[in-house]
Amino acid sequence: MNIFQLKIIAMIAMFLDHIAYFFPDLPMSLPLHWIGRIAAPIFIFGVVNGVKYTSSKRMYILRLYLASIVMAVIQMSTQIELNFFRTLFIIACICEILEIRKNQKAVSWIKVLSLYIAYQVIVCIVCGYLSSISNMYTETICFYLIPALLGSVFTTEGGLIFVVLGIIMYLAYDNKKRLILSYLIFVVVYMFFMSTNIVPIILWKIKELIPIIGTWLSDGMEYLLSVIVGISPMDVGGNIFTIQYQWIMVLALPLILSYNHQRGKKYKYLFYIFYPIHIILLWLLSNFVFV
Repeated sequence: MNIFQLKIIAMIAMFLDHIAYFFPDLPMSLPLHWIGRIAAPIFIFGVVNGVKYTSSKRMYILRLYLASIVMAVIQMSTQIELNFFRTLFIIACICEILEIRKNQKAVSWIKVLSLYIAYQVIVCIVCGYLSSISNMYTETICFYLIPALLGSVFTTEGGLIFVVLGIIMYLAYDNKKRLILSYLIFVVVYMFFMSTNIVPIILWKIKELIPIIGTWLSDGMEYLLSVIVGISPMDVGGNIFTIQYQWIMVLALPLILSYNHQRGKKYKYLFYIFYPIHIILLWLLSNFVFV
């Protein structure tokens, strides 16, 4: 299966998932969410593949960045949490940094990665502070637009969890056995934290056992987990078929493994156009037509 075919499958799965997102009362909303679980891993794999094969990596990453800003503007107007371009942009940046390892004469990739991590820490602090002092008029700017402009992991869709998945796919790209094993481990670990109460228990223990600063430390970790990592302590736990069904993303693995390293049809801007348009249309339908 070529990369174009994989992207079409992911787009269809994403579209069905977003129908359920905007119309949660539909009788078939839950099955649509199940189908949608395969979309993100395939798109992430597509970005990893894009970094490795594109003829102009800088332009490829720039397109993702500009698309993330366009979506951030849409988020400001619609108050929706959907902007996967930001997640894909960050993954592409990290993959490009890791690509430096192939050029022994280039600057140390470890130094570049360290600088990038330091930048992300600083920017997250700035975004967190701006969000904390924002009001009803500036909240969406601080929560959506500024993080997008700065390329921050702050409030990215899926959080650092999906960025880690992108790094795993990059490192295991040329070894199918390693990809299978690492992907399955990722899903198991992710589901362990999402379907159990281990995270709230740890935060409660910190608050209980550490005097004076325990509450502050626990609250700070809860905030970081929610807006950066992608594991909100308030949302964990529940039935793995009706609430915590993220494990269904494992079904994307056979599709990814079927990739034949062929590009397929050349519709470079299809996803860039489809993503914002389908979200705007679904938002309009849910808010002004089928209210």
